[in-house]
Amino acid sequence: MRKPTVYIIILNWNGYKDTSELLESLFKITYENYKVIVVDNNSDQDDVENLKLQYGNQIQLVCCRDNLGFAGGNNVGIKSSLDQNADYVLLLNNDTVVEPGFLEPLLNKFDIEDQAGIVGPQINYYSEPKRVWSAGGRISKIRASGFALSDMLETENFITDKSVDFVSGCCMLIKEEVLKKVGLFDEKFFLYVEDADLCFRVKKAGYKIFIAHHSRIFHKVNTSTKNIFSVLPLYYTTRNRLYFAKKNFPYFFYLTVLYVSITMLLKSLVWLFTGQIRKITAVQNGFLDFFSDRLGKTEYNN
Repeated sequence: MRKPTVYIIILNWNGYKDTSELLESLFKITYENYKVIVVDNNSDQDDVENLKLQYGNQIQLVCCRDNLGFAGGNNVGIKSSLDQNADYVLLLNNDTVVEPGFLEPLLNKFDIEDQAGIVGPQINYYSEPKRVWSAGGRISKIRASGFALSDMLETENFITDKSVDFVSGCCMLIKEEVLKKVGLFDEKFFLYVEDADLCFRVKKAGYKIFIAHHSRIFHKVNTSTKNIFSVLPLYYTTRNRLYFAKKNFPYFFYLTVLYVSITMLLKSLVWLFTGQIRKITAVQNGFLDFFSDRLGKTEYNN
């Protein structure tokens, strides 16, 4: 019996060291019928040359002419996978490493659950391998985002697979027919919240989303943005939560605006008294760009 073909998509942006560590862990997995596509998101270092030199025969390398963000960069890899008749597409952050047997439990969940559309693993901290970073979660309409079950020790968690509202885009296995029916990531998000949006659309289309706890990977958490643009996530999450609400549940939109406004006002008062002015500016620009309909990639990089 033919095993399904899984295309693993890794998005790289100036992260060759992390990407290399992930690839080395992938080449040790026990599942055999997989292919790796590395999408370079217009790195300005020597990543492309290093990837070609070190892994040229083991991966498909696709180079973008611009930084397309998480949404656009992954879409490039997804389209390439579907063009090559992938049965499943696995999105995997480059700042992760995987266990050798992580893929089989994800695929098995699709065999057991006919309505499964997306399955994610349990994601633990790279620096604390026994602590859970994300085990799926729920989507809050008023808060306009997905919120993961996280920051618990494995011993505190009942290791029982469960249906969830969303799984992190850090690692999600998606059935080919789901992507063809629901579509790819919405590139207006560019970065952050796009995974919650995709999961919301998948569930709306009648599929279910599961966590498979016997599949584990380890995540270094925000290494692609935290060092260079320390407030970039705050800008995009502020703006994109508003867009997510307006797009998917407009009847809650004004409650979301009120909730996010009050929350960020209170946080801004704390930031003001602690000298974190750049965070206040990031939030203000997030609101301004959303209401000015400046979505997708912006020039904001403070």
